[in-house]
Amino acid sequence: MIGRLYADYLERRDKVQIYADILRVTKEPTKTTRILRLANVQYNTFLECVDTLCDAGLLEKIDLDYKKTSLKSGNKKFAFKATELGLKWSISLQDIYKRLEKI
Repeated sequence: MIGRLYADYLERRDKVQIYADILRVTKEPTKTTRILRLANVQYNTFLECVDTLCDAGLLEKIDLDYKKTSLKSGNKKFAFKATELGLKWSISLQDIYKRLEKI
């Protein structure tokens, strides 16, 4: 399972914690709707975060190949997957926040 996300806390999260939640949710290729639900992120915030994470090399966008069932269906389907660097970063961040809680 994903483990405890920062979204599980009652307090307001900062951007870094939202980044970490998105990366933890995307250990495996994950579609946008599932990320929004599991990481508890609004769509506009998600779009900002995804751009930042992809530019930093922490998250990759994967084009899903679906059989075209309709000619009208021109929408491409995408999933997102955390890179190895992204997973290490989110684990390191989680460790830092745990240490800060003890202070």
